[in-house]
Amino acid sequence: MSSWVGLYGAYPATSVPAVEASRAQRRAGYLDPSRLSPGEYLGMAAALVLFVSLWLPWFTTSADNPNSRLAGAGGGDSVNAWHVFGTLDLLLVLACSAPFILSWILARGHRLTWKPGEVTMIVGITAFVLILCNGIILGRPGDSVDIGLGIGYFVALIASAAMLVAGYLRQAVYGDPRKPPGTI
Repeated sequence: MSSWVGLYGAYPATSVPAVEASRAQRRAGYLDPSRLSPGEYLGMAAALVLFVSLWLPWFTTSADNPNSRLAGAGGGDSVNAWHVFGTLDLLLVLACSAPFILSWILARGHRLTWKPGEVTMIVGITAFVLILCNGIILGRPGDSVDIGLGIGYFVALIASAAMLVAGYLRQAVYGDPRKPPGTI
């Protein structure tokens, strides 16, 4: 075994290069986008669209009815999610972070205790139901009449449904196939 003599004595020749190689290997693999599937990219794109939809007009007031007022707007004006909601808008921002967190975890190569895509799918379902309830099922916000749905509402519904599809795609198509019990 060869060795080299340094300032403080003799060292084996393999000790220094092995440490340097492991550091370089760790640095090169910090984020590996090749670990991401199209499901993660679809989820991140849907989350961005959902985030942008919060600034689009969600609800409109009637130009013909003077009693049609919502969040200070009236006479045919429209309001976005930030003007109308106090909590839902913050919950939707948190929902937008889920695909990015999953992609970060997968790109880092960490092991998950759940199947990748499950959380994104659940967050997409939850966001879809919350948006649906706060405009169609439970009625329009406010105590006014003639409140219509704006383009931002429908964009948010489609984006949350796309998050659901992205989570399902990642989980079902790009996941490990399940084996029947008793097989190795």
